[in-house]
Amino acid sequence: MRTTDQNACAAAIKSAFYQSNSVQTLEIPILETDQALVLFIQEIVDQNKLHALIVDPLTRFRLAKQSYPTESVTTWLKDGTPLPNATVEQIKREMMNGQAVVLLKNEQPVLIDCAMWNVRSVSVPLTSSVYEGPASALTESLDVNMNLLRNYFRSPELAIETLEVGENAAKKMAIVSLHGKTNPDLVKEVRERLKQVHVAEFIISQIATDALEGKGFLFPRTMANDRPDACALALAKGKIVLLVEGSPLAILAPSLFFHFFQNQDDYLSEFGRFGARPLRYLYFFIATFFPAITVAIIRFHLGHIPTEVANQLVKTHETLAPYTIELVFVILLLQLIMDGSYRLPGNTIFAVTFIGTMLISDIATNVSLFHPITIVVIGVCYITSFPVLNRGLLSPIFFIRITLIIVAHFFGFAGMFAVTTAVIIHMAHLRSLGIPYLYPFIPFQPDKWHDTIFRPTLTMAINKPTPLPFKKAEAAQNRRGSY
Repeated sequence: MRTTDQNACAAAIKSAFYQSNSVQTLEIPILETDQALVLFIQEIVDQNKLHALIVDPLTRFRLAKQSYPTESVTTWLKDGTPLPNATVEQIKREMMNGQAVVLLKNEQPVLIDCAMWNVRSVSVPLTSSVYEGPASALTESLDVNMNLLRNYFRSPELAIETLEVGENAAKKMAIVSLHGKTNPDLVKEVRERLKQVHVAEFIISQIATDALEGKGFLFPRTMANDRPDACALALAKGKIVLLVEGSPLAILAPSLFFHFFQNQDDYLSEFGRFGARPLRYLYFFIATFFPAITVAIIRFHLGHIPTEVANQLVKTHETLAPYTIELVFVILLLQLIMDGSYRLPGNTIFAVTFIGTMLISDIATNVSLFHPITIVVIGVCYITSFPVLNRGLLSPIFFIRITLIIVAHFFGFAGMFAVTTAVIIHMAHLRSLGIPYLYPFIPFQPDKWHDTIFRPTLTMAINKPTPLPFKKAEAAQNRRGSY
């Protein structure tokens, strides 16, 4: 689009907005008969940048024109990007990203980045505490996040591809990979899945997560992390890091089941090499199966355990509900308190948690609402779920725990075995970007276990990461499709 009638072009751009007065117009005379029209959205434009990058250069051009009559005005807009063949829709999108548009007579429109986004400064990670190592975290600014990532991963092989998703309210995102480590077909698959997202308002990063995870349910196939050092290590292992504008969490993909038992701090301490991960697998088992095991024992196998233990499991006084109902009720009550603690104002969290603790412990047992064994079992259950570091597994743990309790009440250990088998079969059918979710356990490849249950040496973890067997056909079949 070449500007022949500046006022007509400005009117067309303004009409593309629901409220034309959202667009501010600045007229800057550059010749006796010509002027430049600058269009911008005032709320998202830095006025200092506007004057430094546009107003001052055009003013200097007007003065220099007297001495250099053949000088072109575009040479003075050194920070600008001409838009040949630009459409009104394209200009509108760029203005929503904080660009100012300069309309010059008989010239192509020029875009100049004058964006001003108010974001929080770099601080400590919000989703996890840092045991050792760097304590800076990602922010809501895409530029800041890419700066942090390049700081932690200073390699010329780092590849960053940006794209926009969304029709009316678009968001920029960056697909970050490592040339030579990341499978190019894997990068292509991520790009295709994101391009298949057709949404009018891209306002939450979960839309990108759903697109990358593809078909499947219950278990997460991507991982969110706000630590740039963790993102750098993921790149070294051949993963893809997706940064979404407005989100302080990077999306790491593909993410397999064993990835959720790893933590960045494992690579910063000797305990993380041998002890941390096996314990997390054990904690996952206890948090998921322990309540159902007690239900199955009390219902069907009291005679098969020592008498002293059996006497402790049998209720010594009547309560309002059977043991199974008590377990489910206390689990739901604790879940209510935990969910509320995440959303309540900081000054009320202590009061709510204190009241909840009193309700389900001392008072509830004194009035025979719950048996003390119930409180102990659920307490152990929730305490062991805390070391399962990634919150993505908390939802599967909760739903499988409830299902196993109900099945154990009616069918005992046989029912638990059947449900567990069904869950493992479901997990074996899941794919994370075309990679088997239980790999390298299913399919069984013990030679690929060197960074799963235990952490290898740091040089081996970085130089010889566990390979990700990407299968293009399975990845395409696992897509959600255009939505």
